[in-house]
Amino acid sequence: MRLIPEILAYPYPISWDMIHYAYFMRTGIVWEHWSTFFTSPWLLYAFIFPIHNQFGVDSFLLLKVAGPVLFGFNVCGIYWFAKSLLNWGTKKSLLAGGFFSLQLASLRISSEFLKNTLGLGLLLFTLPLIKQLDSKRGFATFVLLSLLTVFAHEYAAVTLLVISLVLVLSGLLNREEKRIRFAKKLIVAILPASIVFLTGVYLRMFPVSYAYQPMVGPNLVWVNDTTPQNYGTLFFFVNYVGMNTGLDIYPNYLFLLLSVLALFSLLYLPYFYLVWKGFFRNEILDVWTGLLLIGSFGCLVTPFFALDLWHRWMFMLVYPFTFYAVKGAEILLSRISQGRTSLRKIRNKVSVMVSATILLGAIYLVTPFLMIHAGFGIYSLYPTSRYFSSAPAVPYQDINGTISAMQWLKDNMHNDSCAVLQNAFATWSKLYLNNSQNVIAYINDVDLAVNLALQNKYQKIYFVCWNKEIGWYGTYVPTNFNEVQSFDRISIFEYVRR
Repeated sequence: MRLIPEILAYPYPISWDMIHYAYFMRTGIVWEHWSTFFTSPWLLYAFIFPIHNQFGVDSFLLLKVAGPVLFGFNVCGIYWFAKSLLNWGTKKSLLAGGFFSLQLASLRISSEFLKNTLGLGLLLFTLPLIKQLDSKRGFATFVLLSLLTVFAHEYAAVTLLVISLVLVLSGLLNREEKRIRFAKKLIVAILPASIVFLTGVYLRMFPVSYAYQPMVGPNLVWVNDTTPQNYGTLFFFVNYVGMNTGLDIYPNYLFLLLSVLALFSLLYLPYFYLVWKGFFRNEILDVWTGLLLIGSFGCLVTPFFALDLWHRWMFMLVYPFTFYAVKGAEILLSRISQGRTSLRKIRNKVSVMVSATILLGAIYLVTPFLMIHAGFGIYSLYPTSRYFSSAPAVPYQDINGTISAMQWLKDNMHNDSCAVLQNAFATWSKLYLNNSQNVIAYINDVDLAVNLALQNKYQKIYFVCWNKEIGWYGTYVPTNFNEVQSFDRISIFEYVRR
């Protein structure tokens, strides 16, 4: 399933983050500093960097393989979780994996957030081991996988530690000796991962200063043209009202409410009836679902102090919702044998919900084809469009033009010149410009970036943009810039002093 968009977009990546991964492959740096061992989710880099460096595999080609492999790893994790923790049969567990692989939310996560995908895959294999701590093998495997989960991604680490904490407290507050003994074993087993995670939290709140200048990519300077996202020293809590980071744009509470409800409806409304009908109690799933719901909807309850990136938490709801939906379908279909309702009515209900879910996933899978030939897709649906990776920073039909523009800048920019680039083009510049070339990057305010370039007294100031209005990022050519070179829809402009 995940190979489909990769093939349609070949030889280019399918999402924005893939450009960042390709850039970090060029640096070859897994840890920038000793502190990033704790603060950076580096495990994916530790896997793919050696392959890239040793065999010289093209970075985009390697990422095209890594995405589907990690997605398959997650599908296997869904099967294993259902089989090992929920004690489901083989057929039912396979159905859970199959249904997961067809959903819009799971495809969205795997299309761009490779580190998140790796972390969640490890989490799915780690959580069932909580019930196997009595054996030495189960205990040792849990310790190892919990550490790898922490190194893989923060959200998977938070999920694992919160679930473990709740189970420990539940066991210690329980008077049964068996439960208390289990809680004590879990404390010892989760301790190494907890120490690494808490060390990372401390170093993020009180970072160690160090100089880091990669040997590849341009001399990149950002202008501060967005609303600060963080809320004090607690980096994982933010104030959403009035936020404007380019991705999260909420001028008021009503717009935030509309965004949250619209995304949830698009992702889960087609089969939410199955989730509702199939909800069952399991202490691990209970905590996992509760945490994801807090992350997804907490911004509506306390918008001034809520978990960062509510939409990322909402996408991850696909994991527990998959199990509830499969259970719900089983419950509805079981009524046929009980004679409680007609066969046709139940089959129609289930088939409509599953078909709608598959249709949305299929539309997302063929995004490269739809963007080029139809100009429409999931990425076009307002107000949820900005939460979906629709292309690698620019439309697929503009990638060649963007690369040509970056190569032109590389050949024509000198130390006394700079390029003013919107975030999308600045991302591509990191792959083609060198560290002696200057880039001033912005997200919203191009005039602020141009003024900074003028203050630095660069002899030549270049600007890259579309030469026709396509509606992306609200970009426009600032005043006093004339076109000097064009590559299909992408043009390079140069500042002319009056």
